Amino acid sequence: MRKKIYKILEKVDKRIKIKNYKLDSKVGDIKHWDSLSHLNFLMNLEEKFQIRFSSFEMTNIKSISDIEKSLSKKKIK
Repeated sequence: MRKKIYKILEKVDKRIKIKNYKLDSKVGDIKHWDSLSHLNFLMNLEEKFQIRFSSFEMTNIKSISDIEKSLSKKKIK
């Protein structure tokens, strides 16, 4: 699942090179991953995995690790 997440994040903004970061990297830690990129990223995840994040989830997802946890709760592998 992690590779899929990274691929989607890099697709949202071609300037993001995820290989330079860790699971606990947060929005703002990753160069070019700002609030707009974050929203686009979550929408791309929703489309790719055919899921929906609640507004609560969107607000509380702050790191790559949070994304993995949220997708796991939704039974995405």
